[in-house]
Amino acid sequence: METDGVGPHRMQTHGEAKKLLDEAWDRATKVYKEAKKQADIVYEEARKAAVDDEARKRAEEAHEEALKEARTVRDAITNVAQAVFIDFWKQK
Repeated sequence: METDGVGPHRMQTHGEAKKLLDEAWDRATKVYKEAKKQADIVYEEARKAAVDDEARKRAEEAHEEALKEARTVRDAITNVAQAVFIDFWKQK
């Protein structure tokens, strides 16, 4: 993702701002999918290795927390791009 239009350099066109936003969404989606995939793999292994219901419950809670964190990262990535996109429109 190019960041030439961020910071002291202003976005010159709607197309540049939209491209930044689209690229951020694409990257955020990829990051989320990979984080979810890894959390699912670890969860399945932990669930298989759990010796009792309490251990399975802790694995499930940790899995839910990992998914929550993955969504947080995804949202943080898109929020940065959306802020730039919104600033572009405020300039106009």
